Amino acid sequence: MTPDQLIAVLHRHWAQTLAEMDEHERAELLRRVTALGEAGDRDSIRRAVRDVGRMLSRLPAHHPVGAALRGALRYADPVADRDAVVDRARLADLLGFLSGPPPTADEVLETTRRRLLDSPAREAAATPATVTDAAPDDCIRLRHPEHGYRYPEFQFSPGTDELRPVVREVNRLLLAGQDPWGAADWWLGDNEWLNGAPADLLDEAPHELILAAARALVEDD
Repeated sequence: MTPDQLIAVLHRHWAQTLAEMDEHERAELLRRVTALGEAGDRDSIRRAVRDVGRMLSRLPAHHPVGAALRGALRYADPVADRDAVVDRARLADLLGFLSGPPPTADEVLETTRRRLLDSPAREAAATPATVTDAAPDDCIRLRHPEHGYRYPEFQFSPGTDELRPVVREVNRLLLAGQDPWGAADWWLGDNEWLNGAPADLLDEAPHELILAAARALVEDD
């Protein structure tokens, strides 16, 4: 993972990251991110990226930052000869976040919703009858503050207007009509059972495995 990629992942999920840490851990992360900002040569930048990554790798398996780092750092090329680049503007924002008070529950929720709304989706105006005629729990519908209702694209079979049967079944388990944000977060967030985001695995993982992961969540509740 390059410094820019590390900073981008942190920047995107900063509220969730801080919510998982106590005061000591936040102070340590601030120290390590500060060191990344002060690193001037290739070797010191690589060391700083590694130090931040090692700390964040202790985050829970389901956490998007920890999952991204585990996946990226595992395949990082330590002998790559291209220069590392640090996005100083994003890094300055991060230092401000880390220096401030822990995020509130509302801030964490808002960050999560922004992440979900960033995923590919169909606008309500382009919604096919297969969706408008579906039962409330069959399909996830997220309200965008500017663009109205949106339907996450992963729900549809590629190249069609049909809802994927496994998506329909899982959505019913997750009561997507009552809690569309929670259902969308399950699909688009990292899943410990599946070792990835369920939405990204629809064309790879057996659908019975995806259903089993959803049932495990419901049974745990």
